[in-house]
Amino acid sequence: MEHEYVDQGSGKPVVLIPGMEGTKEFWRFQQAVLRARYRTIVVEYPRRRPSLGTTVADYAVHVTELLDALGVARAAFVGESFGGVIAQEIATSHAHRVEALVLCNTMDRARYDHFGLNMFTLATVVHMSAFALPMRYRRPILRWVGSHRGFVLDPSPGNEALIDYILEYGTLHGLGANIDRMIAGSKARYAEKLASITAPTLLLRGTEDRVVSHATMEAMKARIPGAELALIEGGGHCCQVTLPDETNRVLVGWLERIGYR
Repeated sequence: MEHEYVDQGSGKPVVLIPGMEGTKEFWRFQQAVLRARYRTIVVEYPRRRPSLGTTVADYAVHVTELLDALGVARAAFVGESFGGVIAQEIATSHAHRVEALVLCNTMDRARYDHFGLNMFTLATVVHMSAFALPMRYRRPILRWVGSHRGFVLDPSPGNEALIDYILEYGTLHGLGANIDRMIAGSKARYAEKLASITAPTLLLRGTEDRVVSHATMEAMKARIPGAELALIEGGGHCCQVTLPDETNRVLVGWLERIGYR
C-alpha cells in the first residue's frame, strides 16, 4: 500500500498519528519543534472504502508497515483522539516497537456519555450541519460552535486556527473514509489491555475537551502502569492546534524528562 507521510529531522524517532480526519497537516504546529530534536514521522491514513470488517488493528498495521519501509524498528508514538486509539493498539499488540507513548484526548473504547440534552450536543449537530451549507456560512457557524464548546472546537483564541484546519482538511479524505474509521473506532476495546503497557506513558488532555472527559483519562491513567496525566489549561479536544505552544512545552518537556533523546 502506498503511504503518505512526512519524515523530517534526525535523532530518535517520534511518530505522530492524527485524529479521525486522518491528515498529516493536523500536526503542523508540532513538526518544527519536534524535528529540531527528533526524527519526526507524521502519518496520514489510507483512504479506505467503508467495510464492516475494518478494525483499529488495520490502521495500526498501516503505521507499522510505514515504519518498516522507513527502517524504523522502535519509536515514541504520539496519537490524537482516534490516533490515540491506534497508538493503544500498537502499544498492546506491537509492544516491542514502543519506546514511549503519548495518548492525547483519547479513549480506551467508544464512549457517548457526553451526548444528551445539552449545549454540547446541540452545538455538535450545528457543526455537522455547517458542511451542507455554502462555504461563506461555515466559518461563522463554526465560530459559534466553538463559543459553545461543540464537538472538537473550543472557546480559546486559537479556535480560529482550528477552524482553518477543519475547513481545509476536515473532509479531505471523504465521507467513506471517515465512516470506515468510525466503524473501526466503534469496535475498540482497550480497557483490559492497558495494564500490559510497559513503555513510559503520558496522557494529555485539554481541559475544555467535551469529547473526552477528565474521568475517562483518569481511568486510563490508573490502568497503565506508571502513566502520567498532563492538562492543557483552556485547550479543547485539539489543543495541539488551539494552544500549540503550551502543548509543545508539555510534550517535549516530558520526552526530555524520561530521557528520550
